[in-house]
Amino acid sequence: MSALPLAAVVLATATSCVQGGGGNPQDEQNVPGIIESTSAAAEPTSMNPQRLDDSVVFLMTTVSGYVMDPGGGDGGVRTTGVTAVRTCTGWMAGEGGEIVTARHCVGRDEGRGAVIASYLDDNDVADEGSLDAEVEIRVRAGQPDVDGATITDWVTVRIADVMPSDKGDLALLRVYGVGSGPMPPVLAIADDDPQPGDSVTSIGFPGAGADVSEEKAIQPPSFKSGTVYTRRASPRGLEGYEIDADISPGMAGGPTVDASGRVVGVNSHAIRGGYQAFNIITGTSELRRFLSDNGVG
Repeated sequence: MSALPLAAVVLATATSCVQGGGGNPQDEQNVPGIIESTSAAAEPTSMNPQRLDDSVVFLMTTVSGYVMDPGGGDGGVRTTGVTAVRTCTGWMAGEGGEIVTARHCVGRDEGRGAVIASYLDDNDVADEGSLDAEVEIRVRAGQPDVDGATITDWVTVRIADVMPSDKGDLALLRVYGVGSGPMPPVLAIADDDPQPGDSVTSIGFPGAGADVSEEKAIQPPSFKSGTVYTRRASPRGLEGYEIDADISPGMAGGPTVDASGRVVGVNSHAIRGGYQAFNIITGTSELRRFLSDNGVG
């Protein structure tokens, strides 16, 4: 069986980045961004789909880098500029503009792998293990242009912390220029880990290749219902909870919530192989510990 990260690859290309149907958001659209309104955080007693809808954010990660190929150019090192773009989901976890997502959406190792994969698409390499890359990662957040959205223009977010790859699949982002306005509503986190048989709902922005060059092109997030099966380890040894909600690429980093709308896990990866396909979410205990280590909550 294999673990498949749930980040959606929009496009990877050498030397330039082109979105399907349009270009990336222009720089002047991104900083500091316009944030209009919000509502106070509250402990939910039943699921509030509107609040969940308003809290999740669409994340676009642009990885720019140079691939070093020792076998290129008369036996020397061939250095080629490559840009890869991936989309994921995040959600508001703190009043200070903190956003939680999956590590593999913004991690440097994953970014390095993305630009090397793009390079291999265009070049024949005898020794793929000899390739290396230096990368720069830029993450921007947006929301659909619908009632309830509070981020009305692209905002640049800072990568505050990334969980080591051998510990789990979580990352913490902070909105650039948090003082420019109130944030989207913060989601409450469950006190305990989910139990087998619990009903859950996974939320995120599915799909790749959509034209997200304008805010209105971001489609509303999907809500996928399912059931918790068991706690298990992925093929890499990372523990999480197996659920049967239909999580698709692009929904990585989004929240999975219980019947009260409290976050019980973070969408991580899919398992393929064996008799069925299923998905893994990072558990509540890991999430609470990660946020506490970063002074959130």
